[in-house]
Amino acid sequence: MKELQSQIQSIIQTANAAFGVSIHHLESDETLHINPERPFPLCSVLKIPVLCEAFRQMEEGAFTLEDRWPLTFPEKNIGSGILTYLKDGLEPTVYDLLLLMIVISDNTATDMVMNRLGVAKIDDFMKQLGLANIHMTMTIRGIFEDMGSEFADPTWRLTNLDSPKATPPARYDGRAFSDGPENNVSTSQDMTQLLALIFRGEVVNRSACDQMLHILLQQQLNQRLPRFLPEGTPFAHKTGTLSGIRNDAGILYVSETCHVAVTAFCRWDTEAVKDDPVAEHERIHQIDSAFGAIGKAVYDAYA
Repeated sequence: MKELQSQIQSIIQTANAAFGVSIHHLESDETLHINPERPFPLCSVLKIPVLCEAFRQMEEGAFTLEDRWPLTFPEKNIGSGILTYLKDGLEPTVYDLLLLMIVISDNTATDMVMNRLGVAKIDDFMKQLGLANIHMTMTIRGIFEDMGSEFADPTWRLTNLDSPKATPPARYDGRAFSDGPENNVSTSQDMTQLLALIFRGEVVNRSACDQMLHILLQQQLNQRLPRFLPEGTPFAHKTGTLSGIRNDAGILYVSETCHVAVTAFCRWDTEAVKDDPVAEHERIHQIDSAFGAIGKAVYDAYA
C-alpha cells in the first residue's frame, strides 16, 4: 500500500493540481487516503447521493421505477444530457431518468428527480448513513443560477441552433464553487465510504444497491479514472465537472473477487490557460490523464 500511495502522490505532483483521493479495497478493508478530509464541490458526482435517496423513497412506496414523469420546460437545464432538446410532454420512466442522470450525466433528468425527492431529504439521508461531510443543498438549476442568470436559462441553447453560442461568463465567488457546506460538497473519504456501503448492500437494501450498481456500471463517460484500464474492465462510477473542477468516483471491479472503491476529486487553476483554447485543452488532457494514471495504479496494485 505504501508503494501505491507513493505512486499516486507522484502522479498528483506531476499534474500540479489539488487532489483528494480515497481508496478502499472492499475485500480486505485496506484503505489509502490523500487529503481525505478536504471538501470539494461534487459537481455531477452529487448524482450518486441522488440515486441513493431515490431508491430509499421507492422502498417507502413514494413511486416506482415504472412510474412516468412528464418532461416540462421549467426543469430543462443546459449542460450535459439530451432531454433539454426533446419535446415537452415526453414521459420517461423513473428508471429512464435515473439511467440518463448517471450514464450521460443528464442535468434535466437530474432535476426532474431532485425536485420530486427534495434536496433536504437527500442531505438528511447522507447524514443518516453517517456521512457527515457529504452536503447536498442545491439542484442543478440552483448551481447554474448561482453561476449566473444566463446559465439558468436554457433558451439560449435551444433557439437559433444554427447560430454561434458563446458560453456566458460564470460567477466564481458564489456557492457553486465554494468548498463549504452551503454548496454540494464532499470529502473523498466520505464519497468512498458511500460507495462501499452501496457495494455491500447497506444503502436501503441489497436489491436496491444491486440496481444502483447496475446503473452505475452503464457509465458512458469513461475518460478519467478508467482512462487507461484494460478494455472491458467494469467500473461503476460517476464523473463531475465544472470550470477548474474535475471529479470521478466509483467501484473498480478488478476481478470477481477483488473490488476497490476509489474517489478522486480535483481542483486546478484555470487562469494560466484563460482565453487560450489550445492550452486549456492540453491542460484538461493532462488532468484527465492524471486521473487515468491513478485508476491504472490502483488496478495494477490489486490485479
